[in-house]
Amino acid sequence: MQSKLIEIPFEKWAQLRDLYLHQKDRSSCYNTIQIFIDWYEQDSNVPLKIYAPNDKWVTDGTYVAHLIPGNHLYCNTLNKDFSGLLEAMKCFDNSKTVAGFQERILPAVEKFFIDSGLSSQQFLSVGTTWVRISREDALKFDTELPENITVRELDETHAEQVNAVWPHRSEGSVNLVRHLIKYNNSVGLFEGDKLVAWCLIVALGALGLLQVEETHKRRGLGKLATKIMAKHLAQKGVEVTAAIVFENSPSLCMFKQLGFKAIDNVYWSFKV
Repeated sequence: MQSKLIEIPFEKWAQLRDLYLHQKDRSSCYNTIQIFIDWYEQDSNVPLKIYAPNDKWVTDGTYVAHLIPGNHLYCNTLNKDFSGLLEAMKCFDNSKTVAGFQERILPAVEKFFIDSGLSSQQFLSVGTTWVRISREDALKFDTELPENITVRELDETHAEQVNAVWPHRSEGSVNLVRHLIKYNNSVGLFEGDKLVAWCLIVALGALGLLQVEETHKRRGLGKLATKIMAKHLAQKGVEVTAAIVFENSPSLCMFKQLGFKAIDNVYWSFKV
């Protein structure tokens, strides 16, 4: 990383967050930065830094956050002109995954990869449907547990199991899973001592990594884990959102059955 970026100190993260107050239901906005604040308040050595191209971030909200586990960049800007955001991104190499950004800034992210020397065949942008349910509706979810199923939070010993069946796992992704379990709330559904289904909160502040073990599918456990996690976020006053890969029609159908509505497209871009 080059030295022309300025680091936004933790004391000013809330100021950055509040610039996105009007976009609380969008990705890489208010709730994402609040997640970062929550992490830092738990551990001031959290492996995360937030940068800006210049001091204009105080009005235009341009930032790039580097989360070391997963080697992810999270970024956004309130500017219609993406030149400042692109300038900031170019201070990083193209090994980073640009994670969970809104469709509106897709041209800037793809230009970042092209300008880094990659051809369009050497990086991939994976699209997801960003869905949301109102907090009021989430609070109405019936979260009664079926017989023989208990619920509790995950701990870091579950990271390997969660990562092993994550469709988007990659080399080192278990470290990201471990980080999310350590710092965020999670839901694990257990049959005895066996973890059979789960739902996490990702860095965007949204529901994610929802999975059910093959032995326990078609019992409604994925839907139940979603409802428990969504209700928890709603009780905290957090916007209840999730991202579903375009091709994952069964998952999108489930979320729509629960009352979630599509409000945006969100992308992850990375070198292949």
